Amino acid sequence: MKPVRYIFFFLVCWLQSIAVNGQKYLINTDLGIFAGTSYYLGDINPRQQFYSPGVSFGALLKHNFSLHHTFRANVYYGQFKGNDLDFKNDYQQFRGSKFETSLVDAHIGYEFNFLPYITSREHPTAHTPFIFMGIGYSLVVSSTVDDISKGYFNIPFGVGYKYRFSPAISAGAEWGMRKTFADDMDGVANPGMNGSYDSLHNNDWYSFVGIFITFRIFEQSFSCPAYKQPIVYK
Repeated sequence: MKPVRYIFFFLVCWLQSIAVNGQKYLINTDLGIFAGTSYYLGDINPRQQFYSPGVSFGALLKHNFSLHHTFRANVYYGQFKGNDLDFKNDYQQFRGSKFETSLVDAHIGYEFNFLPYITSREHPTAHTPFIFMGIGYSLVVSSTVDDISKGYFNIPFGVGYKYRFSPAISAGAEWGMRKTFADDMDGVANPGMNGSYDSLHNNDWYSFVGIFITFRIFEQSFSCPAYKQPIVYK
């Protein structure tokens, strides 16, 4: 029953955010940079978080179209690697597979702020946890796997926290996972139930964990015409 409770809690927060923002609308756009680490989960490393981390960095854009709802886009670069010999089970010691890959990850998606938040002086809430999800694309830059796909779609999702230091500057941290739709990131195939390749049931995932800083580049506020209040631009 716990997943049902979580879904119900999220829906209540989302509906409440719509009600709160029904009279006044605030939008702004933030542009920033990201730096952190990246790691891989898959056939070689099925469950160990932060295994063999690599360097990651990139740029992100957030368009806040209300106090709770944000459109986000990012382009991140990450390094990933894995080696069967790092694990003690006999099968992996015998198989001895290893790989190193670097890729560019781009995604667009939706971000939900649990607290009313926007990069502006006029709102007292200076911080909030958030969750996000969207649709992404992975473009392989280099790899030791000979027959790796050069590009494939992925599903990004994750959690984070952000804090407003000033009306123009915010910073935070996020942990995002990517569910890939290709099973050759590590060079080890994971066949489906009938023994054939199935992109929906592969084991290849990757993750970005890091910190970001954003700078407000645009802001606009306006009131609902139903209340006959003038539009105000900033």
